[in-house]
Amino acid sequence: MKTLLKYHSSLILNGGASDFNIDAAGGVGFNQGWRKLDGLTFVSERILDCAGLSMEEETLFFDGITVQEGGIGAGAQGGAGDSFVVFDIVSSVPLDIDNDFGKIIFHGAGFPSGGVSNFEHIPYSRTTRYTLDLDTGAAFAFKAYSEQSGSMEPTASDRLYLYRLVVVGNFTGTLTNLTVPSARVLFALTTKEEPTFEYLMRLKRSYDLQQSPDVD
Repeated sequence: MKTLLKYHSSLILNGGASDFNIDAAGGVGFNQGWRKLDGLTFVSERILDCAGLSMEEETLFFDGITVQEGGIGAGAQGGAGDSFVVFDIVSSVPLDIDNDFGKIIFHGAGFPSGGVSNFEHIPYSRTTRYTLDLDTGAAFAFKAYSEQSGSMEPTASDRLYLYRLVVVGNFTGTLTNLTVPSARVLFALTTKEEPTFEYLMRLKRSYDLQQSPDVD
């Protein structure tokens, strides 16, 4: 078994109402690779290079995938119920995140109507909602909901595409600052040499999906 990992940095947002922005000042270790999709939606994109494994003509079998967070989410001037939702997605094909982020948010990556991806494209996805509460003076966020999905389908692709979407829910209209913790995406993988015909068919399928993802 092999262990691979990739990081998303912490995110600091400033703003209000329906328009937030990435904190330009940031700080060491913050906001690296994050970009704004709309007033309330932000994304971090990473690529995990598996070419060294695929060069050995071995297929990747997922023994486990998880997301570990390195801190606590926090808000400023917000009220009870103000929230942010985090979507952690692992895909074997690149997603059209700029055009499909709304579909992913409302339908789910790998689900019908959730963009160009389908079930086998998405080995792992997790949706987590964090909300501010009165017990901490609306300063810290606690986990209110978490749901995991994914196919765990093996792949012969030489890349895995990692996305971390953050959607702000400023329901009271008073939230002015938000900190989203960093994340580590951790993979436990087994590589196995399949019979030549099976491997070639899987390789062809991975290539076809990379070029023109289907929407079954």
